Amino acid sequence: MTTSLAITGDQTFWSETQLSALKTLGLSNASKGDLSFFFHQAQRTGLDPFARQIYMIERGGRFGIQTSIDGFRIIAQRSGKYAGQDGPYWCGEDGQWVDVWLKPTPPLAAKVGVFHQDFHEPLYAVAKWESYAQSSPIWKKMPELMLAKCAESLALRKAFPNDLSGIYTDEEMSQTEVVERKVIAQKVEMPIVTSVTVVTGAGLDWEVLCKSIDDVVDLEKLKKIWDDNKPFLDLVIPNTEQTLRGVMLDRKAQFGA
Repeated sequence: MTTSLAITGDQTFWSETQLSALKTLGLSNASKGDLSFFFHQAQRTGLDPFARQIYMIERGGRFGIQTSIDGFRIIAQRSGKYAGQDGPYWCGEDGQWVDVWLKPTPPLAAKVGVFHQDFHEPLYAVAKWESYAQSSPIWKKMPELMLAKCAESLALRKAFPNDLSGIYTDEEMSQTEVVERKVIAQKVEMPIVTSVTVVTGAGLDWEVLCKSIDDVVDLEKLKKIWDDNKPFLDLVIPNTEQTLRGVMLDRKAQFGA
């Protein structure tokens, strides 16, 4: 990155030169709020947006932060707490995990564990084929590799939530939009949220809002909370390092994991 494009420690927003460069990267339609969120994530992670280590892409009328799995690994390594991984592993209909996938059909799930120096056991994450599979040529050519990257992304985000919240890898990107989906699963008795926080007037009741997100039982209700709170998605939740957008995207990912 040239000196004129480098993000300095005392910056609070993009410079005019940086904004001009971002427009050439496809962000001419991004709002100031989206650009503020992107700036915060680029500065927080230390990844270079002008070298395409981290970038923002418009999907379905909304912008999302995206990087590669290598970007996730760089962020984890820079934390000083990353201690390696276990896996990946794959399984099929028999439910048996293997460390190499040799079948001609795609695996049904992939699993990766991440070691964190502050934890005694690795943090595992599982990505299911039905939740993440895409129709692109690379997914057809290397299905086990792409699914393993999704599992690794999930595991790294679990191990380093303060560093990776609100950022998604290329392989996960189709999962970042809050959309209505039909879910076929065993019915589980869970508390139902009957109301959402009113965000007009004096402002947000963060405690109630965060609880409503934690208690939500399906994507339709999560989407309603998202829509009701759109003006506040890029606000940082008090006493945390996470934005409301990041918390909701993480909750959404849990439905597809």
